[in-house]
Amino acid sequence: MRDTRTLGGPPSRHHYRLIKAGWIRSSARGQSLVEFALVLPMLLVLLLGVADFARVFTSGIALEATTRDAAEVGAVQRRNNVPPPLGDPSFAAYYDNLHQLVAQAACREARPLPNTTFQESDSSCPTMPAIRVCVHDDQDPVCGNPISGFASSGAGCQHLDDPWSNASGDAQAPPETASYAVEVRICYQFTTLFDLHVALPMNTGLSLGEVWLERTRYFVIDCQPGAVSSTSC
Repeated sequence: MRDTRTLGGPPSRHHYRLIKAGWIRSSARGQSLVEFALVLPMLLVLLLGVADFARVFTSGIALEATTRDAAEVGAVQRRNNVPPPLGDPSFAAYYDNLHQLVAQAACREARPLPNTTFQESDSSCPTMPAIRVCVHDDQDPVCGNPISGFASSGAGCQHLDDPWSNASGDAQAPPETASYAVEVRICYQFTTLFDLHVALPMNTGLSLGEVWLERTRYFVIDCQPGAVSSTSC
């Protein structure tokens, strides 16, 4: 490379231009690194947010299917094995066992979801998800009660304790046309990939970390027309 300095003198004007061009290139590279460092956290939050949204959406679909299938299990069991007469010593135990059966079916199906505390020995879920059951046949004595071995509430569960009733069918329909059904309510805590709490204007905010999913589903008991009674259905 040709020496652009004069012999024994200060650097030439061309040498100064080369030095300045090199400084500009270095400055541009440094600026790009700083901008990338500032944008990277926002990009990571965005990517994790998209991933969490997909996970929540998938868990919601799975919980929907779990709730419906559990209600169907209860309806089929209630249809195939009618309860004993009111006043029979085994009357309350019948409904306790039916609720247990429904909760076990829900727990087994919810097993793949994160945070589910499935116990293989008895198909129970001691802490998550929370499950409540009611048979709408006008006689379920434990409608909506906590089920032994299963969680019955959670910090973010808003509808598990809504009023329960074992009444069947539409209140406006005549008794002979009313339908029996099994109702299942499930509340599940979903944990996101990162914990984020951001304060926004107007006393609002964005909070991620725990998302509570709740589902309620009914499944009608397949009784023969005119057979909706405690002895025939």
